[in-house]
Amino acid sequence: MKNVNWKKAAGIILAVIMLTISACSSDNKPNEGDSGTESPSASSGADTTHASEKPVEKADPLGKFDPMIEVTTVKSLDDGSMNFPEGESIDNNLWTQGFEKELGIKLKVEWLVPDNQYDQKLNVMIASDDLPDIMMVNAVQLKQLVDNDMVADLTEVYAQYKSELTDQIMTSDGGIGLKQATFDGKLMALPQMNGAADSAPILWIRKDWLDHLGLAVPTTMEELINVAKAFTENDPDQNGQKDTYGLALEKGLFGGEFVLNGFFNGYHALTGSPGNLLWNKGSDGNLIMGYVQPEAKTALGKLAGMYKAGYIEKDFAVKDVGKVGESVVSEKIGMFYGLHWNVFTPLPSAVQKNPAADWRPYPIPTVDGTITAENLLGVSNFFVVKKGAVNPEAAVKILNYFLLKQNPLSPEFDARFHNGPQYPDASHSEYKYSPIFVFHPQQNILIHRGFVEYGKARDTNVLSAWNQGNQADIDLLENGYNGTDGEGKAAGVKTEVWAGWMWSGPIGAYSVVNSYLENKQIVEPVFYGAPTPTMTAKQSTLEKLILENYTKFIMGVRPIEEFDKFVQDWDSLGGADITKEVNDWAMSK
Repeated sequence: MKNVNWKKAAGIILAVIMLTISACSSDNKPNEGDSGTESPSASSGADTTHASEKPVEKADPLGKFDPMIEVTTVKSLDDGSMNFPEGESIDNNLWTQGFEKELGIKLKVEWLVPDNQYDQKLNVMIASDDLPDIMMVNAVQLKQLVDNDMVADLTEVYAQYKSELTDQIMTSDGGIGLKQATFDGKLMALPQMNGAADSAPILWIRKDWLDHLGLAVPTTMEELINVAKAFTENDPDQNGQKDTYGLALEKGLFGGEFVLNGFFNGYHALTGSPGNLLWNKGSDGNLIMGYVQPEAKTALGKLAGMYKAGYIEKDFAVKDVGKVGESVVSEKIGMFYGLHWNVFTPLPSAVQKNPAADWRPYPIPTVDGTITAENLLGVSNFFVVKKGAVNPEAAVKILNYFLLKQNPLSPEFDARFHNGPQYPDASHSEYKYSPIFVFHPQQNILIHRGFVEYGKARDTNVLSAWNQGNQADIDLLENGYNGTDGEGKAAGVKTEVWAGWMWSGPIGAYSVVNSYLENKQIVEPVFYGAPTPTMTAKQSTLEKLILENYTKFIMGVRPIEEFDKFVQDWDSLGGADITKEVNDWAMSK
């Protein structure tokens, strides 16, 4: 299944520091249950009663099935996670062993594919109504499964079996994720909780290039364009050649690294990512799509001028993320819009190639000094149980067990369940082998704040629960803060720990995200409902229309004066209908 790219970070940074372990910010401890066993349930999974209609009789969140039950699932993994530690496989790892020993659950993985093949293979299973007991789905697939009565109502079993820690994590976003998974008052899935501000855009700049040219960090869009011009025309790498570009851009345009989300936000146009477009409130209170607003036209006009002037690579329209990353590493690029996880890819390779390359993260410049940084919903994937599953409560128990073993505040926390059986000598994304995995929405920002407080007090007690007691983290902090002014690699931090420092250190990526949060500069999406009927039928077509026309506008193939005609086409092809459906949803809330 397609996941946001920041998840690549875990396997890279955890060799140095264990920073991405999910934990709860509350001091409460999870409900551990007792040592008794529990007989397999006779529930069909087709619950129709609401938990609120009668008192919920709480059950043991970790009660062991006796006799053992079998639960089937399907999985996808990234390339790195496909390389299993010695002695492990998708069917035999710390998680499967723990499920059997402590929960009485025998996990059977019916198939395993790379991430980029998951949706297609799962869609075939959905079409043939041949589903495993538990599976991860995206929002469109969830809506399809619910509409066709193919998944179990989890309302009652979730209320009955959730642990205290599970309840804390699953409501730590204000309950938005659970609302996304609820249809007609019934909880039809378990939302995959993720970082609450992890998709806020960041501007990455070669600070050493700024210094070479005597330029300040840009804070306005005019200043950004001027920096892009200087990085293109004034030999910022001092090699005597005109071989650099001001701004990186990849062919997909939106949704990750080397994209335009932050650029458009600079003109107060909110965009989102393919498959996860953002709706926000217009001046009249109605929900609007940023891609077709006048602010987007302004942004496109500026980009067209930058492209014509040579500040953007001429062949960006055929370059994927990997190719643009090569340009960054080979020192052809001076700026790009990305996310916090760019400290893990591709920037470590750039720093290793040239230790003087001083990549720094900064807040996005804006046209008027007011930052409106977009942020996607923290939940884009969900875990469902097929209708008719004999033991739907097994999914809730697996979730409870995941948090019990993987959360630092748990009395049974074991870092190996996140990092692999050889941790700390070797690190691996072991957590991905669980059929259900979630993260605390505020985990990353709390890690950053703990790092900053440590710099002031030099007291490990101020660190977040993710880092306390972790000597690798403490060594990283000491290394970082002992550098001149505590300002990262360029001031003394070793290259091998640069990524960790520039992720959560005082001038790291999360210092930018933290500034957004403290200054209330993040604009949260206002539509979190299930895909509307027209979205399901036509959104992919509309996204293709946006990509094709935006590319033409930037390259000058289509004049920006035809933007209004593009908007008319978007409306007629389904955009107007989606806008009505989204606003009807908003009126019902």
